[in-house]
Amino acid sequence: MARYELGAVYKISADDETVYYARLLTHDSYGVFEPLNGELSEDALSKLPYRLYFSCNSFAVKRGIWEKILPSSDKNDAACSKTPDLANFGTFNANLFLEQHRVFRDGNPYVCDKEYYIPLVKAGMIENIFNRHENVPSFLRIYYEGWPNSYILDKTHILSGTAKFQKEKLDALKEIGFDVTDLGGKNK
Repeated sequence: MARYELGAVYKISADDETVYYARLLTHDSYGVFEPLNGELSEDALSKLPYRLYFSCNSFAVKRGIWEKILPSSDKNDAACSKTPDLANFGTFNANLFLEQHRVFRDGNPYVCDKEYYIPLVKAGMIENIFNRHENVPSFLRIYYEGWPNSYILDKTHILSGTAKFQKEKLDALKEIGFDVTDLGGKNK
């Protein structure tokens, strides 16, 4: 059984050609790096920011489904495995999430001010939570490019439901500061 190692970098294969690199942070949270140009090394990754974050159980790591590429550079370095505040936001009901304005800090949810919450959402600092590791590669394949707009402005989620529900979602996205004029909808 593979070792669960905070700070280690894991390879997540989305298909035969597409690979993502993620560092295991805390509370089963991972930071997925920006695209890597050049050779894979700890030095190269240390210069890359994370593009997005997600939480998932440790099954894929412990079973070696996600291959450990680099061990933790310093197992005692807390900054290496620190997760920033991440907004609890989902595209399927943007209005509900905007009203609740909850943020995860160190894996624990708390209610914050909208003034703090909205910039996190706009910057893509969103906690994406998966109960099954099998869903992660598909999510990355769909939303990684163009993150966070690819996720937040996903027409499939926004244009689902009744006209009233669509309007609520569009209004919430407008309040957050997104341009939704090109999204259509039954009732803008």
